[in-house]
Amino acid sequence: MSEENQFAPDPSLVVCRECSGVMQYRGGGIYICEHCGHEEMDDYGKVRAFLEKRGPSNAFEIAEGTGLSRTKVVNLLKDGRLEISRSSSQTLFCERCGMPIRSGEYCSKCENEVKGLEERNRKKGIYNALLKESDDKMRFLGNKK
Repeated sequence: MSEENQFAPDPSLVVCRECSGVMQYRGGGIYICEHCGHEEMDDYGKVRAFLEKRGPSNAFEIAEGTGLSRTKVVNLLKDGRLEISRSSSQTLFCERCGMPIRSGEYCSKCENEVKGLEERNRKKGIYNALLKESDDKMRFLGNKK
């Protein structure tokens, strides 16, 4: 199994490289084998361990020190799992309005607006009626009669 695909979205599906036992997620990106005690880290765990040891670092230093690509490090920032320190000269920008941000994809204003739109669309979707082509009757999305 390649290192990139080893850590499945469902932590209970990770298999130990040492003994093929089940790896349990312990938090902070760390997985421990229930059978042999072998410890592994996912990408977040590697970055976290690096930052705990070295302190604040830029994406290039993190990538060099962990063996991850800079793209993976930036993706951790965009996912909100890492944050750029206040003293850093590096900056992310809101994908909606372009304002400087320290983590995630959106500034707080745009994030609230996007969440509001998603919530309204989700609620609206429950009541959206569709015209059923076969019988020319209206039906609700949740009703599959």
